[in-house]
Amino acid sequence: MRVFLSDRDVALALCPDADWQADRLSGYDVDASGALVAGGGTCDGVSSPCAVPLGEPFKSYFNGLSDEVKPAAGVHGPVLAAVSTSTQPAEFTPYARRVEACVAADAAQILAAPTAHNTPVNRAGLLMRARSFVRAERSDTRVPVSLRRGFRRDAVQQESRALPYARYFDVEDVNLRHPRFDGGLSPVIERTVLRAADAVTVLPYDPVRDQVVVIEQFRPAAYVRGDCHPWVLEPVAGRCDGDEPVEEVARRELVEEAGLTLLGLEKIANYYPSPGCLSEYLFTFLGLVDLSKAQSGVHGVASEDEDIQTHILTFDDAMALVASGEADNGPLLLSLYWLGANRERLRREASAA
Repeated sequence: MRVFLSDRDVALALCPDADWQADRLSGYDVDASGALVAGGGTCDGVSSPCAVPLGEPFKSYFNGLSDEVKPAAGVHGPVLAAVSTSTQPAEFTPYARRVEACVAADAAQILAAPTAHNTPVNRAGLLMRARSFVRAERSDTRVPVSLRRGFRRDAVQQESRALPYARYFDVEDVNLRHPRFDGGLSPVIERTVLRAADAVTVLPYDPVRDQVVVIEQFRPAAYVRGDCHPWVLEPVAGRCDGDEPVEEVARRELVEEAGLTLLGLEKIANYYPSPGCLSEYLFTFLGLVDLSKAQSGVHGVASEDEDIQTHILTFDDAMALVASGEADNGPLLLSLYWLGANRERLRREASAA
């Protein structure tokens, strides 16, 4: 029995050594993830014979991609294909195809070395990381390279990689060699990276009242470190777990974590908080809000076990937390220092509006 996929790059990511051949199914369209949708269309893709029908990498990938696996008739004979119960076809865009190829590559990597901590494959988690990966790929023309030497990603020689832990976050072990500044090549080095999807932080600020909102919540990393007070003061923050722009993530998180409506956004910075061991990339904003009717309270999404206390502070009181050391969260410190440098402009623009 052959296995059918609607995109060659996804197929090669799942099984690069298989004999993938162009194929076509009649009576099917595709959805936005590349799964088949029954209808009157024609779907072009690729198929390959599988030694064991629906081998493990395909089965694991298919189970996350679609609602069921069905037999269909291809050009080269019967195939098994991932079919969605959706009745609405959608465009399988180049962006979505690249994301799916990243998910497929990770799924194959996991199934090549399964552990108790990476199976069954967590498609939702892999999707978040894949979107971050593609976002980073497409940042090449947006992030300047003027001071840096200009080494590129394709100059790194990857020897091996593994994903022994893959749940909401992933742990990736990678062996690689990279160019050195003296012109040589490094020896093979082993590194472990905590893979986390990109995230957004936003500090709410009312320039008319000169007040900010900081949130307080329990943080397991502070607890694991041994902090005597593992409840941390932070800006509003949220993971980029979908395809929406980072500005929409900021808008959504303000509602969920602070009950506030966003009136405007000021970009502060985009950055890696700890690139030696963490893949997370942060998009940090200041969010303009109206706090005239706001009150401190408890917020958060119950299904995500969020328990978030908001604090409404004057700017001076917030900066006092910086001076005392009680504000010890990186994005909060960066946001407050940025606000200090831009506060007069923001207040002047608000009074003129």
